[in-house]
Amino acid sequence: MKIKFDSQNNVIMPEFILATRSGKKLGALPACNVTFKNRLNSYSEVFFKVYKYNNGKKCNLWDKIIGLKLVYCPTWNMWYDIEVETEEQNDTVKNVTCKSLGVSELSQVILHNIQINTADDIARDKYVPTVLYDPQKKEGSLLHRITEKIPHYKIEHVDRTIANIQRTFDFNDISLYDAFLEIAEEIKCLFILDCRINSENKLERTISVYDLESYCLDCNARGEFIRECSE
Repeated sequence: MKIKFDSQNNVIMPEFILATRSGKKLGALPACNVTFKNRLNSYSEVFFKVYKYNNGKKCNLWDKIIGLKLVYCPTWNMWYDIEVETEEQNDTVKNVTCKSLGVSELSQVILHNIQINTADDIARDKYVPTVLYDPQKKEGSLLHRITEKIPHYKIEHVDRTIANIQRTFDFNDISLYDAFLEIAEEIKCLFILDCRINSENKLERTISVYDLESYCLDCNARGEFIRECSE
């Protein structure tokens, strides 16, 4: 998220476009009182108001500004899921809360009894030792095993320094996003859920995983060292 300024060092407010969940754009929103929070290790949020009337003219998208819609910010190429509250004052106002789309969607996908490298998992006839990411052997790829419910998401990138790490996990009655956070804490990595317009002008959802530890190119050691390898 990059903030742009004009020649007078005033913040240039980004444009916000209302859209359907499929990515169809409905039109630009007359957003007022915009505030935003950007986080790498959690969801990003944007808050703004939309007034029903501006100079006596009704907002043409007023009736379409409801929950289950999306908001697209072309300035940042970011997509958001929205919640809307209608406020009755002198003027009718809608308070719109936008949460980064990837986090919002995957927080609603619940995992049930997913065993990864546990005793029960190993006891299966078709058990394959499971590492974080193996695109050639998906039955032994943790990311592929837990993302079967979201075929509209694509695994775009995983750092090679962590791809072959093997750990034990037991996911039951937790969201897929919370499972990502558990994996990130155990392996010391960062998940980036990116929703953007691709080269075909379509809404694309991707998952990338980055190593948060140092890695020695000479001996392949991985750890919390700086400049000089601890090995």
